[in-house]
Amino acid sequence: MTDYQLIGMAFIIIISVILVLLWKTRQSNQTHRYFPRIIKKISKHYMKNVLIPDAVEGSSFIDWMVLTPRGVLIISQKPYQGMIFASENISHWTQVVDRRSYSFDNPLRQLEVDVVTIKTLVPGVPVKGYVVFDRNSFFPKGKPKIVLTLNEIKQNISVFKEGEISDELKQAWDKLRGMLKEGVDAGQEYSGLNTSSNFG
Repeated sequence: MTDYQLIGMAFIIIISVILVLLWKTRQSNQTHRYFPRIIKKISKHYMKNVLIPDAVEGSSFIDWMVLTPRGVLIISQKPYQGMIFASENISHWTQVVDRRSYSFDNPLRQLEVDVVTIKTLVPGVPVKGYVVFDRNSFFPKGKPKIVLTLNEIKQNISVFKEGEISDELKQAWDKLRGMLKEGVDAGQEYSGLNTSSNFG
């Protein structure tokens, strides 16, 4: 093989890698844009990156808090693609993408703390939480009941919107807005993870 052929092959490989990286970046950006669109379709009353008091850590963030006719909806945003291996009773979950695996803390535990915290701030108001993953994620071994994908949220928007927001719920929401602060992209960090994208 001549030097020119080697250079040509190296050039093709480099271009291919760049194109793959650009595609993954585009997918990731689409995912981050898609989350807010879904939230806005559920309700016009929402807060993002909500700073809340935490008895253990001092404070923590809720990615999305939404007022619906059924109460306050808390969404923990996990824009992870690929295979997700998850269970209520294990401390770490695993994402597998491009034949690589990434471990992350079980998000249900923090979600449970967040739900309890909001309930203490507005006693008597129904509060429900979900962990929501990317629309291109799937769970080959099954997933917990309160874990959804963006596609599942999208398919159930009418369920979340069903009914009218009562005056009592609106007052509770105004109270929360007065007590809590919104951050600017100050929520979760996805270090090491591939993010390329009914109140029962």
